[in-house]
Order: sequence, then structure tokens, then C-alpha cells
Amino acid sequence: MKKIFKDKIINIDDNKFDNKFLVPYLDVQNFWDVKIYDMQELLKEKENKDLWYKVKDKPAIYSNIYSPKDELEIFEELFNNALEKRQKIHIIWISLLAEIDILEKYYEELWFLREDINCFDVDFSVPLVTVSVKIENLMWKWSDYKRMKDKIFFIPPPRESSQNKAMFKGITRWVTAWIYINNFWDEAKDFLEKLINEEKVLPLQLWKILNYNLSEIWFTWKEKDLIIEY
Repeated sequence: MKKIFKDKIINIDDNKFDNKFLVPYLDVQNFWDVKIYDMQELLKEKENKDLWYKVKDKPAIYSNIYSPKDELEIFEELFNNALEKRQKIHIIWISLLAEIDILEKYYEELWFLREDINCFDVDFSVPLVTVSVKIENLMWKWSDYKRMKDKIFFIPPPRESSQNKAMFKGITRWVTAWIYINNFWDEAKDFLEKLINEEKVLPLQLWKILNYNLSEIWFTWKEKDLIIEY
């Protein structure tokens, strides 16, 4: 079995061919000197109740009950206030390309862009604004409403394919600090294994945003182990 560390992967037993990764991930317990903003709760305040009657026949309408426009306005207000007040914040959860673009510009101004790899090498103890993405916003997108219907009525809603791709961009460009997973249920674990097997995300890259990035943002946590087969 191989264990993933921040900058290396090493064998931890004599079985070098079992196709298993041991992954430490963080079950966040508390926050120290970081203001947490929950996009789910903030979007509930913007709920467009007038659209609910259309959802039964057209489930994809659900995405506009908690609209991208409202989410972006919330994000921009939080972002601008944090910079103005010099307050360190973490926003859970984002779902939009525009939010990733704002963070990329900000992190570039902080000199975190590495031109040699065209990615950001962020010391997450430095930025005033960091973000996480909910694993559900990676797993599902707009086209899944037809099949899944109310099974994916979560907040922020699954967005268009371009927005879903942006959430992966946040990970592969090393801008997103954390993937939020509410318990590692089987489908979430299968999804992570699929990402590794299809090489959509590299192992070191993925485990940084399940574990190591958070240790730089002044969180307290309980570390747990996850075994991923590849």
C-alpha cells in the first residue's frame, strides 16, 4: 500500500502491487481566526420561490431557484469586504467559473502563479479569501437533472457543464483549497477513485485539497484515513 504525503508517495508495507492509496483526510472540527461563510445558507436567503411550481416538469429549473447571479453577488460582496477589512475568510461552497476567475486574479496579484507549470502554488496561510467546493458540485451537473431529478436538489445547485468544468479547473490550477465531503459515503469514494483512474486529477493534487491545504488555513481537525483503489 502507498501513502500519500504532501509532496511524495511512498510504500508503507511490503505489498508494492496492491493498487491501493492510503489517504489522510481532514474532518474539520473547528476554525481559528477564520470567518466561515456558508454559501448554502446565504443562498437560501435569496431563494426564488416563484420558480418551484415549474420544477416538477422541468427539474433543471432548480438551478435558478438559487441562481448563479445571486451566488456571484454574494461571493463578490464577501470577497471585497474581506480585502477591505483585512479579514481572513473561507467560503463554502462555490459553484461558478466567475468565482474561480476572481480568485485566480487575486492569487496572481499575491505572486502565487508559477509560469513554469501554469498553475498556482499557494501558501494558503497568506490569502484573505480561500474557498472550498462541495463534492456534489463535482459529481453532477445540469444534464443530470433529467435523470436524477430531486435527488440532486442541493445548494449550491448543479450548474451547467461549463461551471462544473470550472470546479475541476479550480482543483487542477491549485486555486481551490478544499473539497467538502459530508461523510465518505460509497458513491463519493467511488467518484474519487474514478478521478484517479481516469487521471482527471493527480493523486498528490487531490489529496492536497482533501488534507494538506487546510493545515495552512488555521483550522483544527481530526485526521482520518481513506483507502482508495486505483
